[in-house]
Amino acid sequence: MAFYVAICLVAALTVVGDDSVNVIGIVWGTAIGLAMAHWFAFRLSTKLVTSNSFGKSDAELGLAQLAGAASIAVLATVPILLFPADTELEATRIVLSLTIGLAGYVVARSGGASRIRSLIYGIAVLAMALAIAVIKNILAGH
Repeated sequence: MAFYVAICLVAALTVVGDDSVNVIGIVWGTAIGLAMAHWFAFRLSTKLVTSNSFGKSDAELGLAQLAGAASIAVLATVPILLFPADTELEATRIVLSLTIGLAGYVVARSGGASRIRSLIYGIAVLAMALAIAVIKNILAGH
């Protein structure tokens, strides 16, 4: 969920052209909104093919998704608070992009890959995530 939100935030912040927008509102609204929509849609679809009960694991899954989205929103909020309004968008995009690339690196390292191979994997993950963000914006007409 965290990386899904990060990719969507990169896409959303890329189409924002006016520095006077409420960047914190975009970050937190997108993060929490996506987590809630994702949890709702997947819980509903699961209920269509399984029992109609709502268990403890359903609530835990929802909280975990919300926590993942909130962690990305917190990371994205840091540059908004630290940088002036004219550079906060670019700084936030960079932080989100580095987070995505770093996640790819960590995944590869935890799988036993060398540092060089993990770096290449992290760069490839970042490139794919940015391509997805661009495609999302193109399809949305931005």
